[in-house]
Amino acid sequence: MSRLDAAIATLTSAFVARFPERAGRVRSVGREAELPLIDTAGRAGDSARLWPTLLRVTGAAPVHDPSGLLIGAEAPRWFCLAEVGRGTVEIGVGPRRSIVELERDFAPALRTIDAVARGAGYRLLGYGIQPRTPPGPAMLTPKARYEALAGAIGQGWLRWTVTASDQTHVDIGRDELVRAMNALNGCSGALIALCANSAVYGGRPGAAAGREALSARVTGEPFRNGAVPRRFADPEDYVRWTVGFRTLVLPDRRGGFTEPGVPFADRLIRRGPDLEEWLYHEHYLWPSARPRARLGTLEVRPACQQPGATFAATALSLGWVEANGDVAAYLDQTFPGASGWRKLMGYRRRAVSAGICSDEPAPDFLATLVELSAEGLRRRNLGENAFLDPIRERLERREGPADRARRLLRERGMAALIGGLTLRT
Repeated sequence: MSRLDAAIATLTSAFVARFPERAGRVRSVGREAELPLIDTAGRAGDSARLWPTLLRVTGAAPVHDPSGLLIGAEAPRWFCLAEVGRGTVEIGVGPRRSIVELERDFAPALRTIDAVARGAGYRLLGYGIQPRTPPGPAMLTPKARYEALAGAIGQGWLRWTVTASDQTHVDIGRDELVRAMNALNGCSGALIALCANSAVYGGRPGAAAGREALSARVTGEPFRNGAVPRRFADPEDYVRWTVGFRTLVLPDRRGGFTEPGVPFADRLIRRGPDLEEWLYHEHYLWPSARPRARLGTLEVRPACQQPGATFAATALSLGWVEANGDVAAYLDQTFPGASGWRKLMGYRRRAVSAGICSDEPAPDFLATLVELSAEGLRRRNLGENAFLDPIRERLERREGPADRARRLLRERGMAALIGGLTLRT
């Protein structure tokens, strides 16, 4: 066994041990909802203006960057943080036993944060991207880590200063980890098609999932963000895939960051396996469905924020994870082997561009996957199936939020688009 193979085997063993042998009888679910913050003209706001008031009215604890920068607030049942872009806030809730419980905590948190934003002259959007403001250095939140990544990556990192995703975390066990990763990455095109909502950005219409189109090219490395090139055979195959990517930044021992700029495999050969160092490296790979060893979850990433149907993407993702065995069986049978996976990823590309109107890769592909998600939620018997109703309506009408955004811009202009996207809490 080579030095690299031995190091990968050691890392894999330590990585897998971070997950429970099996998920709990009832899987918990969490949500990280990124929301664009805009002023009355529809241009990006500055989240830094929210924190003093939010801390005062909620009694939440301040959250600081290691540099001392105030970057958010943490309350007992939610947190709100500055994202990569100054004009994006992230509201986190969970883990909770069900989406119903998530909504009970998320809704009052959103009302409070929205009231503070309105007091500062801002609005929050149920949308996946800044509608008018383009990415650029002035948009970057000056966290030390973000500035280090901007230095390591260059201008591409700034693309994330305008995007806003809707990320779902679901408990996962070792026994299903790779199967669920493959299933949810295989479903990523469907999730994008059904939940794309970032079709107008930089003031103009673009790809239905503009945030996915922009972020796919953040580092210039194929498959670092979004689609993955294949099904993973086992956890070691996943770890081996991750170490082929460039190491962007790592913490140094002085409170700062180094920029190694070499494939992580090179560090493994020279320095041997270090789980914490690898986890830091792996955090800066962004496949559509990725394992989060620190949390024991599968994180599902490619959905945009939505107005009105704010938990639709969470419900789809949770249902697919719950039914991951059935989902994997359907995808394996319908899209077998490497050519089948390429077909799924080809559909994903089309969905990024055209959303729900994209040609499906198999008859009734979306309808089948929606029903598999619904069956997963029914098994839980926790009253979550109604959260899929907006998805069923979109499928019946063959119109998604991206289509409505383009139509609003075309027929009534930017002011109407922003009014339609503004959250009303």
